[in-house]
Amino acid sequence: MPGIGRQSLKPSKRWLQSWLLLLSVAVNCWSANTFASVDDSSVFDIDAGQLSTALIEFSRQSGLYIVFSDKLTRHLQVDAVVGKQTNKSALEKLLNRSGLDWEAMDDHIIAVFEASCADNSSNPQDCPDSSATLANYPLYTPGIEETYIYGNRTTGSRIRRSDYLGAAPVEVISAPDIESSGAQTLGEILKFVPAVAGNAISTAISNGGDGTATVTLRGLPASNTLVLINGRRVANDGLAGEAVDLNSIPPAAVERIEILKDGASAVYGSDAIAGVVNVIMKRDFRGFLAETFYGEASRGDLKTQTHTVQYGTALPNGSFFVSASAYDQDPIYSRDRSVSRSADTRLRGGTDQRSSATSASRVVLSDGSTLIATNSGYRAATDEDLFNYQAFTSAVVPLDRSSIYSNSSYDINEQITVAIDASYVKTESKATLAPTPVFTGFEQEPIPIDASNRYNNFGETLLDVRRRLVEFPVRTQRNESEVTRFAASIEGLFDDWNWDLAYNWSRSEADETLTSIVNADRLRQALGPASNCQGADIDGCVPVNLLGTPSSITHDQVDFIRTKGDVSGYSTLSSLSASASNAVLSLPYGRGNLAFGFEYRNEATSKRPDQLIANTGTIGGNNFELTRGDRDIIEFFSEVNLPAWRSSTTSLGLDVEAALRYSDYSDFGNNTSPKLGLVFRVGNAVLLRTTYARGFRAPSLNELYAGVTEDQSFISDPCTVAQNVGVLPGCVVQADPTRNQFLTEKGGNSGLDAEQSESYGAGIVWTPTAAGGLTLTADLFQIEQTDVVSSSAQFIVSQNARSGAFADHVQRDPAGNLVLITANNINVGRRKVRGADFTARYIVPDSRWGKFILASSVTYIDEYLARLDASSQEIDFAGTFRDEASEGLGGIPQWKGQANLRWIRKRWQAGYEIHFVDAMEELQPGTNIKKEIDSWAVHDLQASYNFDLLRGLRWTLGIDNLMDTSAPLAVSAFNDNIDGRSHELRGRYWYTKLSQRF
Repeated sequence: MPGIGRQSLKPSKRWLQSWLLLLSVAVNCWSANTFASVDDSSVFDIDAGQLSTALIEFSRQSGLYIVFSDKLTRHLQVDAVVGKQTNKSALEKLLNRSGLDWEAMDDHIIAVFEASCADNSSNPQDCPDSSATLANYPLYTPGIEETYIYGNRTTGSRIRRSDYLGAAPVEVISAPDIESSGAQTLGEILKFVPAVAGNAISTAISNGGDGTATVTLRGLPASNTLVLINGRRVANDGLAGEAVDLNSIPPAAVERIEILKDGASAVYGSDAIAGVVNVIMKRDFRGFLAETFYGEASRGDLKTQTHTVQYGTALPNGSFFVSASAYDQDPIYSRDRSVSRSADTRLRGGTDQRSSATSASRVVLSDGSTLIATNSGYRAATDEDLFNYQAFTSAVVPLDRSSIYSNSSYDINEQITVAIDASYVKTESKATLAPTPVFTGFEQEPIPIDASNRYNNFGETLLDVRRRLVEFPVRTQRNESEVTRFAASIEGLFDDWNWDLAYNWSRSEADETLTSIVNADRLRQALGPASNCQGADIDGCVPVNLLGTPSSITHDQVDFIRTKGDVSGYSTLSSLSASASNAVLSLPYGRGNLAFGFEYRNEATSKRPDQLIANTGTIGGNNFELTRGDRDIIEFFSEVNLPAWRSSTTSLGLDVEAALRYSDYSDFGNNTSPKLGLVFRVGNAVLLRTTYARGFRAPSLNELYAGVTEDQSFISDPCTVAQNVGVLPGCVVQADPTRNQFLTEKGGNSGLDAEQSESYGAGIVWTPTAAGGLTLTADLFQIEQTDVVSSSAQFIVSQNARSGAFADHVQRDPAGNLVLITANNINVGRRKVRGADFTARYIVPDSRWGKFILASSVTYIDEYLARLDASSQEIDFAGTFRDEASEGLGGIPQWKGQANLRWIRKRWQAGYEIHFVDAMEELQPGTNIKKEIDSWAVHDLQASYNFDLLRGLRWTLGIDNLMDTSAPLAVSAFNDNIDGRSHELRGRYWYTKLSQRF
């Protein structure tokens, strides 16, 4: 298998050494635990927002337990509380002007209640007073050492909790983080997350993209990362997609993004092998907001506008929120950046990847000679007679998005609440591609130019003619989608049981139109025997001059063979779920938690090509057959969180988290996924955690039921390298080195099994009390996958050349050129990814200079072992780049990180952020030479000011890539000579935003 990187080694001691190092740090940080009191001081960093959320953060940051009613607090907003102060002072600031009061029930438990509780309550006994005891308060249970805290559901658990400090690491991108990034799409927000690597799709990918955006945790395919909205599944991209389109989620309505960086099939089912991205939408917004955003690149392109209005209000027994936004992004063309201007990168140390389908006809005669058409006849072709397709292509695709999102809630009574979410998003993108290439000898059904064709003066039938149809209008790929989502839930409390019942429905409809492509049937007739094409006035056929210079194809000829291809499709998901949770009482070491439930889900998809595409009748686009499939899934799950041990003399404690899910699929079988986590607490300063999980990914409906798909895949053929001829068993003669696209057929396989995985994690969270607001984390991770679904034409070609394998899947002509590769889906792959995540956050105590928050996160990939067949050798792709267009894994940098500094002082706010991507190694096309892609770092700056002129008026100015650092050259990258998934082409980019809130 051709590849780059270190060869597989036997497991070393580095993994164990790393864990022992973390353990030694924990031991050195051993500290005694002391319960906090209201008079103690803490360093607070509580953002402005919903009071209930702020109270939970207060509990976490102060170390005090707090009990309150969500009904009393969820409609109230609070200002930020920042800096070192007493717990009492911070709590009083949060409750100021709220109509609520508080009382300490004992040394470390606080109850929050209505200030006029005794006057308004039908039962004054429910109101705590100075003589109240735990038994008197309705949320307390006598004899229990710790009070149950009714928190929120956090990503990775069905059990409500008050913080993210569980057995598995969860990264939170908060509303202030989203605001300070300046990003206008979720793809932009997630692109620089250190745990994201590999082949994520976005509008920065033109050729090979479809206007959608995906996320790829740990460098695994997007289908291995589960994307949720408010903790619930939604339909994948409408064109039989295998992942959720992030462009169908408007960032303006997003409250925060929670990223679980651990396997979670036991909690959520299929697809959560690499982790989970849970997008939490805004709910308790109060007031009216109008906001407008404008930005553009320093070269004057990529002009972007976003306009947003939002309104939220509290109702007598509920709430209502609605958000509407319109987004418009202009393109960047490849020709407008120096690194992407030409597919010939030899002057930069790369190779010439221009196409042999040239604007003047390139003709291969039967004697093997190759000629190029000129105005005076023909001449011998040279190595410079190639076509620069990047002079025509868009690099960043223009995108329009219109969206509306709303949610509402209603309290039926004190115990039952109903909530409804609904959204509609419409997107439209249009990629510009180079004029259609024609390779007459390498189509599914060859298109020879007959000797009797009126334009053929060579006296022989021409089998291999290559021509770029520059006479056609520009080739465009237009993608449109409409995504509708609806969710309704009812939840409540019955006899100390929290329960919920939910219905969830979503549908993604998509259409794709590719213009200025060729009707292969008509071209075959126009180039065939003259007797079959007499002229437009006789039989409607117009002979085509494919053998001339640019403009030799007339308007009549263009009209006869030019066509467009239309594809439409949809994906739907509907589910009904129920769950219940309760505290587990009378345990030796305190209170535990239990949750269980079931889910029924139906998934369906369809991808419908027009008749011409379905009959493999086009050139310039992908031809494929109908894809259609659906299935039913029934799942049962349970989860517990139990205190396993507490020291009676020291501040040590061990908690156990366990989950189990059984899934039964109507189309491939069933699966059981367990997960076990341990949390070891050493005082208030140190937390050790570890997890083990087994996961699975059900084969997608597209992988199971896709019809035969035909396309021109980018493949590196070992037989085009002269040194391999006669050396590799499959390379008898040298193939044409000017070709890099080859006809490939792929298709579904209804006999696929699920991909299986095992994941391991171990980490430490350190919050040293002496350092104030400092939090440090380090987490090791390892994911092993088996039965990976693979459909790699590159692998098949490489194995065929090196060993003669897959002889029935590879067809070559007598000259050694690839004619057809057949690569259907099979369960043959294996992967193993291992590395570590590091985070640091420090809150500088408030001073006259303002508030400072420093945060950073780094991911290290120690190894990324992959093989596509049990007989092949594992190759370590960590620190390498292999283009997705050539069926590679994309960019897998060993180190990727970001750091940001936020400053807040009175009316001013500012942020400074650095993004870093490590150097990577690539294989120069057509050679065995390894080259290095340089490391890349960009600096972003933002500042905003709140005016006195109108209360709530804010002006923001930001500059991304302040130093105008160019994306590093990647000579093996098909799109724009860069790794557009890891780096950015746009260069310096400035933006401004004006918002008014009432």
